[in-house]
Amino acid sequence: MVSVVNLELNPRNALGDQVATVLRKAILDGSLKPGQLLHENVLAKQLSVSRSPIREALLQLERENLCVSRPNKPAEVRRPSPEEIRQTYTLRAALEGVAARWAAERATPAFVAALRKNAELLNEATVAAEGQSEPSLVGQAIEFHTGISQPSGSAELQRMLQSLGNQIHLVMSAGLASLTSRRAEEIHAEHLAIIDAIEKRDGDLAERLARAHVEGARERLTHLV
Repeated sequence: MVSVVNLELNPRNALGDQVATVLRKAILDGSLKPGQLLHENVLAKQLSVSRSPIREALLQLERENLCVSRPNKPAEVRRPSPEEIRQTYTLRAALEGVAARWAAERATPAFVAALRKNAELLNEATVAAEGQSEPSLVGQAIEFHTGISQPSGSAELQRMLQSLGNQIHLVMSAGLASLTSRRAEEIHAEHLAIIDAIEKRDGDLAERLARAHVEGARERLTHLV
């Protein structure tokens, strides 16, 4: 049985929405894994609610493409297909490549220093997790990558990256849990190379490295699935 965080009732929000918020967070941070069954009675007991708001929440999460309902069977956390991973990460590679190019053109020294610090913190957390599924690690990795788009000043670019958020979270959670120490070192080196290119204001190189980084993850995760 997977424990999810305690549900704190808020009279201003519908109970089904509150349950959906708790379950969404658990799915996106990897506490609830792809393919894991979502038993209504178990969730109701864990969250101290009736089954009705659980059903409402599961319907909402299905609309968000985070879980899948099945006739006469428990719903389950959706497992991305290899084709979906290829499509999502191809789009992600293009968008993050543009983000890295624009960062190279506009980033301040203070931003570069902060980005380098975040890369080091992410690497430390990845090494400490030792290939285990650590919920906070997924969010930390997403934050590092999306942070590269900040100097662009483009709300549209950030919106497009955010639109891929659910799919990226689902895939990245499985990928981080399967990392070897060697691959973790390679990922950190790739992050530092992207930052170096941004610091040198080499937009061509920054874009090329960012795209190659995501494309490499795409191939590894597609093979993993």
